[in-house]
Amino acid sequence: MCRALAMCIATSLSLCLAIAQPTAERDSSFSLPPSLIHRETVHSTMVGVGTSNVLDSYLSPYNYTGVDVRLQRETMRMLRRWDGRVATQSLIDINCAFNENRPGSMNEYAGGIRYSHGWYYMLHGSNIVNPTERSATRWNVAAGLAASAYLGCVYIDRSGNNPAQAKASLTVDASLLATCRLHLLRRNFLLRGQVSVPMTGVAFSPNYGQSYYETFVLGHYDKNAVFVHPFNMPSLHTKLTLDIPLRSADLRIGYMGQIDQSKFNNLKYHNYSHAFMIGFNKYFYRK
Repeated sequence: MCRALAMCIATSLSLCLAIAQPTAERDSSFSLPPSLIHRETVHSTMVGVGTSNVLDSYLSPYNYTGVDVRLQRETMRMLRRWDGRVATQSLIDINCAFNENRPGSMNEYAGGIRYSHGWYYMLHGSNIVNPTERSATRWNVAAGLAASAYLGCVYIDRSGNNPAQAKASLTVDASLLATCRLHLLRRNFLLRGQVSVPMTGVAFSPNYGQSYYETFVLGHYDKNAVFVHPFNMPSLHTKLTLDIPLRSADLRIGYMGQIDQSKFNNLKYHNYSHAFMIGFNKYFYRK
C-alpha cells in the first residue's frame, strides 16, 4: 500500500511538472518585433466566493451577512502613447450576495455589475501587462485614473412599501497597480496587486423617508443626484493575485476585497466583501 501511495504521489508530481512550463521554455529574454511591442494583451477570467456584510439604512437599521459570489473579466494591453509607457485596463465585475439578518428571520439579496476603464502610466519598469517575459526589472509599478460605472440593487424579502433599494453611480477612481516577478522552482511566478479609490463622481440616492413612487411616478426630486467624494463615499477596492505558469495559460489565484461605503441624504450604506478568487489569464497579440 505504501509503494502504491508513493507511485501515485510520484505520478502526480510528474503530471504537475509536465503541465507547468519551465522558465527556459518561456524565455524572458525573448525580444518582440517592433510591430508587436504595442499589441501585447492579456485576458483574465476569475470566479470567486467569500463573505458579505451589507447595511442599508433605507431598508433596515441592521447588518445582513452571508455569502458573496462574483465573476470578474479583465483585459489589459499596452499602448503606443508616451513611448509605450501607457497601458489600458477594462474590468467587468459581477457579484451577488445571499445574506440574512442575525436571527435568521429575513433574507437579503444584494448584487450588481461594475464596469471600469482606466489608463495607467508606468512609474517603474517597462511592461505592466506581461512583466514576467517583457520587463527587465523585477518590480513594475503603474498609476492612473479609471472611469467606473456601477448598477446594482439590495432587496429584503419582507412586506412593505420599500423592499428594495437601487444603487447607481458614475465615478472617477485613482488606482495604483504593482507587479513583482518571483523566481521559484525554476519558474517565474507573478505577484500582482491593485488598489482603487473612488475620488469624485455622482450617485443616485433617495432621500430619507422618500419612496420610489414619489421619485419616479410623481416626479418629486429631492437631492436624488448626489455629488460624491471620499468624505461622503469612502470606498476601497483591492486585489492581490499570484500567477502560476502553465503550458498554454497562467493559473491565477488570489484575494479580492471591496469596501463600499456612503453617507448622504441622511442614509447610511456599506457593503463589505472579501472573496477568494481563482481563474486563468491568457496572453496574445491583438491585430
